[in-house]
Amino acid sequence: MNFTETVDYLSSAEQYGIIPGLDSIKRLCHKLSDPQDTLNIIHIAGTNGKGSAGAFLESILRNAGYKTGRYVSPAVMDYLEKIQYCGRNITENEYAAAVSKVKKAADEIVSEGYPHPTVFELETAAAFCFFADHDCDLILLEAGMGGRSDATNIISSSELSIITSISLEHTKFLGNTIEEIAAEKGGIIKQGGSVLTLMQNQAVTGVLTDICRERGADLSITMIYNISDYSFTGTTQTFTYQNFKDLKIHLLGKYQTENAALAVDACSILNNKGYVITEDNIREGLSKTVWPGRFEVIRESSPMFIIDGAHNVSAARRLRETIDICFTERHITYIMGTFKDKEYSEIARYTTKRADMVYTVSTEGKRGLDAEKLAEAVKPYNSNVKPVSSVAEAVSKCLEDNCDIVIAFGSLSFLKKIRDCVNGAKDK
Repeated sequence: MNFTETVDYLSSAEQYGIIPGLDSIKRLCHKLSDPQDTLNIIHIAGTNGKGSAGAFLESILRNAGYKTGRYVSPAVMDYLEKIQYCGRNITENEYAAAVSKVKKAADEIVSEGYPHPTVFELETAAAFCFFADHDCDLILLEAGMGGRSDATNIISSSELSIITSISLEHTKFLGNTIEEIAAEKGGIIKQGGSVLTLMQNQAVTGVLTDICRERGADLSITMIYNISDYSFTGTTQTFTYQNFKDLKIHLLGKYQTENAALAVDACSILNNKGYVITEDNIREGLSKTVWPGRFEVIRESSPMFIIDGAHNVSAARRLRETIDICFTERHITYIMGTFKDKEYSEIARYTTKRADMVYTVSTEGKRGLDAEKLAEAVKPYNSNVKPVSSVAEAVSKCLEDNCDIVIAFGSLSFLKKIRDCVNGAKDK
């Protein structure tokens, strides 16, 4: 298959939906000679922060000279960003070759009478094949949803399991309580493995501690109260974590200091396992980290445009916290869009009171939410809300109104459109 045929094939596989469980991915990877068993993997699960923590750690590892692979989801700015090698996206030809190999195995499975693998299973297997062919030193493998029954959890061992911030999400699949969701996320913990988690609430920590005890795993916790001397200037955050003074990062949002601290602690664990990561590697790696769509400034001139993937209540709280810290005296305009299966009324409650104006946009697909319905959810918290017909119209209005700061947030799915519209305005 060429790249176009590959995309069409994966699009057609969307009909098989989301099916948690490992039976199908096990059959698929076994047909491919189990490429995942040849890899050294850092497995990352959690509700928020998986991508940012992974981006920080991957940048540090590359700075230390390691060949890295990275598997993330969903893609935000580029279809090919889901699979990365040494900081670059997989190429169209590489992607087509990996998926073609997986398609052959999937066809054999179906001919034997088994169900067709899902899109995520196909993509996960393709990532394993690509990484195995490129002799990566370390793979940062991000769970798609949950952990225990996620296709990425086919791996039998890992160098390190990282669990970022956990909150309620995907309750249809993961459970209705924070403890149930924590148990699903904690499902990536391996027998006798090393585990690192961000400091969580007592219920989550209790669940993770119990799992580690049952599996003889070693649990380390990144204590966020050890973060100090925080400052924000322009597009740089500076902070101290433990003995690392004046660390600099360019991913904005105070919560990113926590994800960076998590990456620092991960390096300590990896060093104890025989990897060599110096303080200079950590400093330079953190400073050079880029992760699109996470409180990212895409236009600095007036109006400043920021895009952020705050798509659940926990992330909305952190977005509001960041705005209150970094933009205390500034006037905020929101462009907001989210899916109908998210707690969008609660998201609006935490964020929109702070805005001078809120433009709501519709999101696409089966999970899409109409701009008008989202606007109705915003009205109890901010009467200055207006549904608009498109992202382009929202951006145009912000430019016409000469806004101070525009923050587009909610579903990751529309952030690329925001970027494209803003970049188009820059070119005019």
